[in-house]
Amino acid sequence: MKDFELLIGEEIIKETGGDCWETPGSLKKQVPGKYIFTNRRIIFVGNGVIEKLRVKFEIPYSEIQSVTPYRVVFFSTGIFIQMKNGDSYRLSLRKRELYISMIRNYMEGTVQDGII
Repeated sequence: MKDFELLIGEEIIKETGGDCWETPGSLKKQVPGKYIFTNRRIIFVGNGVIEKLRVKFEIPYSEIQSVTPYRVVFFSTGIFIQMKNGDSYRLSLRKRELYISMIRNYMEGTVQDGII
């Protein structure tokens, strides 16, 4: 069963496991799950057995103000996303430089590998 629906014209670019450490209105705690990067947004689906208790969110690239690296405890895996509306997200992914670059490219509307 899918935990999200793709929008018209939306394509999945990359899927990877990772953690979320902060979402708007939540306590700062580690939530393991899966990130889906599309050509329009970042989708996070947390692990969990009970569907309605599972952490889920999406971050449209067009609504991101800034994306910067940060340390998660002692590890260089953190990505801090500041939204235009003042909300913030703290993601944790291996190969974060790859994801930061990809997010910035989609924020700027630049084309990578022919995908917008």
